[in-house]
Amino acid sequence: MKKRQDLLEEVIELCSVVMEEVLSLYRQPETWQVEQKTDGSPVTKADLLANDLLVRGLKKISPEMPLISEELPSPDISSRRKFQKMWMIDPIDGTYGFVNKTGDFTINIALIEENTPVLGVVGVPVTGEVYFASSGEGAYVRHRGHTRSLGAMVFSGDEPALHFVCSPKQKDSDQMARYFGKFTNPKIQYRGGTIKFLMVARGDVHIYPNNRSINEWDTAAGQIIVEEAGGLVIQANNHQRLKYNKPDLKNPPFIVYGDIKNMD
Repeated sequence: MKKRQDLLEEVIELCSVVMEEVLSLYRQPETWQVEQKTDGSPVTKADLLANDLLVRGLKKISPEMPLISEELPSPDISSRRKFQKMWMIDPIDGTYGFVNKTGDFTINIALIEENTPVLGVVGVPVTGEVYFASSGEGAYVRHRGHTRSLGAMVFSGDEPALHFVCSPKQKDSDQMARYFGKFTNPKIQYRGGTIKFLMVARGDVHIYPNNRSINEWDTAAGQIIVEEAGGLVIQANNHQRLKYNKPDLKNPPFIVYGDIKNMD
């Protein structure tokens, strides 16, 4: 098995290649071939191309490693329980952002060990940025050959005018309105997909609260990047870290904090 740092560099390189291919398709809407999955969510030619490139690339990097992808049937939990390590990928997280041309879509790759993300790479095709982290090594962003470290904002939960980011799907939620009512003069913006994790990791916002159940591959890479930037990703109901490879591959509602010093 390769060292984690060697794996990380190879995955960053793979992500960069996939980003270029996806961006090329993004600029050609007539090629997208948008269809609907059984759950009603969109899938495009770009999702399938990214999936194929990632699966083939990761199999070259680590032939022995099992893989879970949004765009492939997942192994049964009886098989997955035996996985000590596995890749978890979302070839394009934020397909709505792709189709609606908002730019809020990413390439997500995570390495899961013992139900915990220990390596994550997130590529943002429209900016050319690649965000990455591995356990104990910090979080970084690479752009046009330059790499800089990421640091979440340091704050206390009782400060006024905290900055929040949410999904557009949360905009009219009564539950979220009650949540924001606990804060003094909260500042709220709405963005799609893993972009919200990246905003916390780089210190643009303090908190990303999510009151919906979403898939594990939507959060795994973003989680390790936030954590290595000094933040927290915890379940909303019990403040426990999100875990992975659950039977339904779903996460409960959660909250992504920057470097919070006081949750009261």
